[in-house]
Amino acid sequence: MVKKLLFAHQKFFFLAAGIAGSLTGIVLLLGALQLYFDFDRLVNGTGDINRVQYLVINKQVSVVNTLFGGQKGFSKEEIDGLKSREGVLDAAPLTATRFKVGMSMGEGGMAGIPGMYTDMFFEAVPDDFADVPQQKWKWKPGDSLVPVIVPRDYIKLYNFGFAPTQKLPPLTEQMISMAKFDVILSTSKGRIVYDGQIVGFTERINTILVPQSFIDFANKEYAGVEPGQFAPNRVIIRTQGPASVQLTDYMTENGYEASEESLRNSKINSALNLVMTVCVWLGVTIIGLSLLIFLLYSQLVISRSSYEIQTLICIGFSPKNLVKRYMKFYGLLYTALMSTAMACVFVIKMTTNAVASSRGFPLNSGLDTEVSLIALTLLASFLIFNYLSVRHNVNKLAGKR
Repeated sequence: MVKKLLFAHQKFFFLAAGIAGSLTGIVLLLGALQLYFDFDRLVNGTGDINRVQYLVINKQVSVVNTLFGGQKGFSKEEIDGLKSREGVLDAAPLTATRFKVGMSMGEGGMAGIPGMYTDMFFEAVPDDFADVPQQKWKWKPGDSLVPVIVPRDYIKLYNFGFAPTQKLPPLTEQMISMAKFDVILSTSKGRIVYDGQIVGFTERINTILVPQSFIDFANKEYAGVEPGQFAPNRVIIRTQGPASVQLTDYMTENGYEASEESLRNSKINSALNLVMTVCVWLGVTIIGLSLLIFLLYSQLVISRSSYEIQTLICIGFSPKNLVKRYMKFYGLLYTALMSTAMACVFVIKMTTNAVASSRGFPLNSGLDTEVSLIALTLLASFLIFNYLSVRHNVNKLAGKR
């Protein structure tokens, strides 16, 4: 009976509008956050895509470089500037040889392959940037064998491009690793020959690598160039996951460039952040407006029931007791509202999981703890704001009797 008196003059239009708006806003907010957490783990989480990644960058080549020759390298300050960018774990120069390099293999170097000679080039990175076991990646003055790493793409180019046109057999990585060849250095001291052997294949750096110790020794011994004497033309960067937006913006501002493929995940991450931000702010705005509608509805109900409330207070009902009765209604309403919203978000999550899995992107099952905590925070916020509003309006009427 008391409940009927307290809600005798309620307007269901305001209640329905508040419920519809709140449900839409909460689903949009929680759904956007859940999808963000899922795809953030995919792009920046603990999966394969978030492994330590490497970028090789260089300065853009201009018409001036083409016409007049030369290319300005990276100074120590520029390399330090790259190291200080968000998400960059380390940065190091690629050191090139300062003399001509050739590779020669005799008739018996590899079964089915005729003798050959080709000009080539060597570069080096610090040993911890090379993706081969360190025990294979050692060289010291006096060693005759120079270990070499080649890009895996080079093998594919040979097997599927060069070999068929020359009627040569394809080669496996194991066969190539067993082959020995001569490394021929054309220097101011004449023709220097070392033994060479491929000890690994890389998808990290698109260049032919030899140990840093060999490059430093050979440049000094055969070209009179001290380590660090020339600014490097290229720099390798180690990042935790995809390159950050701050790093890509910094590269653009300074005229640096890298492979577009290597920056693809960074662009995906940037787009994900933008979409998530828009959805979250839209959801927060809708929730704020819905909360305002609920507060107006609450004030309207109490205002229209002012006579009944004052009468109940006169016959012995305390304002505190009336506030509790109002809040019991709102507690049930908001709990049902939040439960419905969470059920909708769960359906969205499961649908997204099914679509993502069918395209080879498995996502975690269930809702994130953070999403549940945000839902509880929203529920508590709705109850607190309504409690303060109801208590204020009921006490105001109690003071007028």
